[in-house]
Amino acid sequence: MMEPWRKRLVLRLREGVALGRDEAGGAYLASPSLPAMSLGALPPVLLPAFERLGAEGGTVEALAEEVAEQGGPLLVATLLHHLRRMEQLALLAYAVRDGGATISILQPISPWFSLGSGETPPARRHVLSRFAYQRRVGAGLVLESPRCHALLRIEDARAAALCFALARPTAPAALTVPGASPEATTTLVGLLVAAGFLLPVDEDDHTEEDRAFELASWSFHDLVFHARSRPGRHASPCGKTFPFRGRVPPPPALRPPPAAADPPIALHRPNLDALVRDDRPFTAVLEGRRTVYAQGREPISVEQLGEFLYRSARVRAFFPATPETGYDITSRPSPAGGACHDLEVYLAVDRCGGLEPGLYHYDPAAHALARVQGRTPEVAALLQGAAQATIGGRLPQVLVCLASRFQRVSWSYEGISYAITLKNAGVLYQTFYLVATAMNLACNGVGRGDSDLFCKAAGTDYHAETTVGEFALGSRLEGDEK
Repeated sequence: MMEPWRKRLVLRLREGVALGRDEAGGAYLASPSLPAMSLGALPPVLLPAFERLGAEGGTVEALAEEVAEQGGPLLVATLLHHLRRMEQLALLAYAVRDGGATISILQPISPWFSLGSGETPPARRHVLSRFAYQRRVGAGLVLESPRCHALLRIEDARAAALCFALARPTAPAALTVPGASPEATTTLVGLLVAAGFLLPVDEDDHTEEDRAFELASWSFHDLVFHARSRPGRHASPCGKTFPFRGRVPPPPALRPPPAAADPPIALHRPNLDALVRDDRPFTAVLEGRRTVYAQGREPISVEQLGEFLYRSARVRAFFPATPETGYDITSRPSPAGGACHDLEVYLAVDRCGGLEPGLYHYDPAAHALARVQGRTPEVAALLQGAAQATIGGRLPQVLVCLASRFQRVSWSYEGISYAITLKNAGVLYQTFYLVATAMNLACNGVGRGDSDLFCKAAGTDYHAETTVGEFALGSRLEGDEK
């Protein structure tokens, strides 16, 4: 038997779904994300019901009564069969009305959506999921959660007030929203429970999200990022869609060198043929890779620094844009998503033989360093922050700062651009580790860093270029060389 709250839901076609006709006169429902659902040769009596679903919608009871008046029980059964199929394929949206006004609409955003049971005993307290959040979309508000396969469009202040009231554990029977009828309140509560936004609490005000380790271990931001940077739990574009093609030029493959008072510092270029012949075998390097926190008394030299950067981060080749790529690309020792290579290498230097302390930018095409700042308080704070985030707590001789030029990726990728940036950073970390191991250098990835502090040190715009990773580099402790 259908739950009472569910009988009051107004059914509509979800956003993007449209009723169409094929050449043979058969009806179908077209969706941008799913194959068309065939309705076959719809009897004329049923057609108005489906047209109504594409417009103002109607409750199951109202749609069935309309068909029953014209076609009888057999056609009502046909209608209910089609509605059930549409529900299973997540082609329906669910609206809540109060006094003739729509106050909210639940829109499926995933093919995996299924509207569950919204049974809520009047005295059982419920609360919004700690993963639920509201944001502005266009001229309206939506309620979303990375745990849900639908979003709620908030069409009226009464729905917003109800969501606010449910931010604390409340029994449905005790809910009072100014201007909202008890029926609309009960219907919206049932819908929120059925969609997964609203959860029952125990006597300690805890939900399953607090008790179950697999849920309690997720922070809000981590789960939102995970769900939104992969297809499945949203309906937004995801992939290489070139969202800014024709709107703005693509950012250049190579960052213009920062303005510097000093001339660039040319770095040592190792003999690659000699390295190919004499370097440690790859498997020995791979198996010998380890995190080395302790650094030697004698600092890394600028020659070693030059070899390290040449082997890990230089530009090997440049390829101008083509109609297919849309942007200039480069080849480097480490791969990057879409060959975008958005990561700029900066060096915060505490101690390096032959190089003054300060902040430097690495030019991967010229294989040279440009001095950005001396050892300013901000540069010192970058080094101190890395020390605090690292076992041992000592200043690294050199802190490699990876700063992303974000728009280099987001010009061509949509929905996953920041995820690509972090993957690029992880790949470059591994390249750094392997090169440092081959060179007998001490190195370790740093778990955290202050991106605002980097902007102040480097003079960059937080939204255009700032750090997404740090890597400590230095000489090996005497007696630890392997």
